[in-house]
Amino acid sequence: MGVPFAADSVGLVTPRQIAIEQPLTLDCGQRLPRHDLTIETYGTLNADRSNAILVCHALSGDHHVAGYHTLNDRKPGWWDNCIGPGKPIDTNRFHVVALNNLGGCRGSTGPITINPATGQPWGPDFPIVTVRDWVKSQALLADALGIQRWAAIVGGSLGGMQVIQWAIDFPDRIRHAIVIAAAPRISAQNIAFNEIARQAILSDPDFHGGRYYAQGVKPERGLKLARMLGHITYLSDEAMRARFGRLLRDGDGQFNFNYDVEFEVESYLRHQGQIFVDRFDANTYLLMTKALDYFDPAREYQNDLVAALRNASAKFLVMSFSSDWRFSPARSREIVKALVDAGREVDYALIESQLGHDDFLLPLPHYHRLLRSYLTRVADEVGAPPAQSVMHNSGETVTATAVSARSVPAEAPLRADLARICDWIEPGSRILDLGCGDGALLSALARTRNVRGYGLEIDPDNVAACVERGVDVIHADVDNGLAEFATGSFDYVVMTQALQALARPDLVLAEMLRVGREAIVTFPNFGHWRVRVAIARGRMPLTPSLPAQWYDTPNIHLCTVADFEDLCRARGWQVLERALLDRRHHGGPAINWLPNVFCEIAMYKLRRP
Repeated sequence: MGVPFAADSVGLVTPRQIAIEQPLTLDCGQRLPRHDLTIETYGTLNADRSNAILVCHALSGDHHVAGYHTLNDRKPGWWDNCIGPGKPIDTNRFHVVALNNLGGCRGSTGPITINPATGQPWGPDFPIVTVRDWVKSQALLADALGIQRWAAIVGGSLGGMQVIQWAIDFPDRIRHAIVIAAAPRISAQNIAFNEIARQAILSDPDFHGGRYYAQGVKPERGLKLARMLGHITYLSDEAMRARFGRLLRDGDGQFNFNYDVEFEVESYLRHQGQIFVDRFDANTYLLMTKALDYFDPAREYQNDLVAALRNASAKFLVMSFSSDWRFSPARSREIVKALVDAGREVDYALIESQLGHDDFLLPLPHYHRLLRSYLTRVADEVGAPPAQSVMHNSGETVTATAVSARSVPAEAPLRADLARICDWIEPGSRILDLGCGDGALLSALARTRNVRGYGLEIDPDNVAACVERGVDVIHADVDNGLAEFATGSFDYVVMTQALQALARPDLVLAEMLRVGREAIVTFPNFGHWRVRVAIARGRMPLTPSLPAQWYDTPNIHLCTVADFEDLCRARGWQVLERALLDRRHHGGPAINWLPNVFCEIAMYKLRRP
């Protein structure tokens, strides 16, 4: 029959149970003398045990993230598109550990397992656990597996919250923290959704105070309703409209005037609810939602998330999804802002998406590219085995390095204007590069001048290119301001060839001088003689420094050298350095004689008085 699985699948996997014999004191005050955790592992642990990745699951997840348990399985693990040979979490390079959390219902100690004190299932007597309890349990698991430090810990949604807690509580045991579609704490609206779900379960006549095991029943109606409600919040309005609209289940298009299923969306939700009832436990669902409600790491630090993250030593990758309204991109930006204020290293990407919160489970190309690129760096850092060629289901042969098609070698010649900027920046400085492109300037400064900092970039491909270079980048629109950065947090704020594309360049310049000690800005001079000639002929200019046609140009506020210097004088900004250049970034006497006519590219270093 040949190989039953694709070459990029981990194939058949067998869960195993790990006995944690050390006692665990929980946040609620109760103490578990011991507990068991069910895990699956994929890939080989290297000799120094440095290539291990922990995958933390979300609310209804478990340890089965990749591969198949039997040849007859209809579906693989819940994140199989992401984990396997040559996939973003490459099991040729990493040893991946996935677990069912304490309190789960897939083999780990929880409500459905036996309470040694009574000989009966724990049921409602199982103590309420928190995200911090899970992380302490996972640290004991790492001890049992002989893993002192994780190369990375990865999680989406509630799993991402566990990653944050790991970075705070065990900073020396995690190199990289990958937080996907998460939040620093959930909103009142999310707590309300969870409470409605719990009430649906608690009010089910078959719940029996949580002791339904002894009754031989399950609170199916309540658990089904809880899942239906949850599923609505995981999908965007656009996704539901595109998939279901107002389609009726019967083909005749007539209303039945009863309370049976009529609309396709009703059928879908009931089906999803029933599937969930068949695989999940109601007491566990109550526990998981409470852990989600309680998560708030800043609470122990006087509600200061910056203080909570200040001791973290991990490098962070934070990703959010544009259509996710349950854990919106704004919540991820809160995490990013706190990390920046705490002086931590962080990359942030906003993924354009359609489905909603569940997008983090899908193989979206840009999402997978970012994750793969980031983890390729992690693998190289910890000395993981070299990437191997793998034939994917699409028929495409790739390696972990080959997919980084936009990656630019570190030794690539630096653009002339960027090389001049390097000469203006002191070694060891902290820099913010606005509209950083593919990260070439920051990469060169880090390599040659020991400069640290961030790039801000709006183009998704450039964000990915920065990640591939190893440049810290935050996906952001400069026009929306620099509010996430504290006053005076950088030595230099740089913006090259982007001033003319801003909605309010004067406000952005003011923000640059608030955030940085000095600002460096370059822009095309609209007073150059070629521009004047084009306008004199009745045409919009098309020059080497203004190459876009009038109908597709990003430029909306072009200015001349004279205009810019008038603005500086009016605002009281001090010009420390000025370079007036031609298209090849060379100066000359003619430019100095008539700068507003012969200068093609202007460069300024400014300071607020």
